Amino acid sequence: MALFTFREAWRKKVALIAGVLTLAFLILYGTGLHFITRDMVNTVNPAANATSYYAMMQAITLFVMGIYLASFLVAGLAILAAVGSVAGEIENGTLYTLAVRPLTRRDLLLGKFLGLAAMLVIYAALFFLALAGLVYWQTGLIIPGLVPALGLFILEPLVLLAVTMLGTTRLSTLGNGVLAFALYAIAVVGGMMEQIGAMMESTTATIYTGVITSLLLPADAVYRRLVATVVDLMPAGNGQDLPRFVNPQMTLGPFGSQSTPSDLMLFYTVAYIVVLLALAVYSFKRRDI
Repeated sequence: MALFTFREAWRKKVALIAGVLTLAFLILYGTGLHFITRDMVNTVNPAANATSYYAMMQAITLFVMGIYLASFLVAGLAILAAVGSVAGEIENGTLYTLAVRPLTRRDLLLGKFLGLAAMLVIYAALFFLALAGLVYWQTGLIIPGLVPALGLFILEPLVLLAVTMLGTTRLSTLGNGVLAFALYAIAVVGGMMEQIGAMMESTTATIYTGVITSLLLPADAVYRRLVATVVDLMPAGNGQDLPRFVNPQMTLGPFGSQSTPSDLMLFYTVAYIVVLLALAVYSFKRRDI
């Protein structure tokens, strides 16, 4: 079922359309990166003594901006790919053909999830590596913490996929899409408010709002942990221009990670995906089709 779903996504040209849009984004991003970095002091390998901390921070800022915008494309693909995976097939009658096969509803749903997850993992990994490659090409900076950051970027669409798979077992295609996009928007806004509150050294409702929205949908929290991983693993450079009195996250503003999610939040995110899948299976079993 997972292989069938993966092939179905290709047959419907979901991945092709996403690939074309992603290519356009990379061309635009690469062009902007070229002109922005033209007047910057280019860095070399971060492990080298001649590395400039200031130039590295500039390069990481550009990379974070790219990752922030790329997250929207990846989230959109995750939602659109799964929004009608059950509800849409019930509406057009194709699910009845699959239902007569020797497959339990659990196998059917999990197979769809795994097939879509495989497509999203490949897409997100290639997207992330392309952005990192463009930054390296233009600035010479090898992104610090590349492997853990890649794993976190891949985790983002899986959270949204789990949410959408649960919604598609009960809601219509349109209703599920609206709900998934609304939850993602709330998570992004809540995360932005939390970072602004942390920058202003506020412990009031702004930070608590971000925490609550992260619990509701931890997609933005995963992005914040990604940014923290990259910045925290950045080498000190040659020490000649190292502003030790400046928090590097401050230079990223609300796109940074002033309030960094803990390891517990990562465990929560993984558990969140598992629980939502279990609820999706339970909901699908009880649905009258």
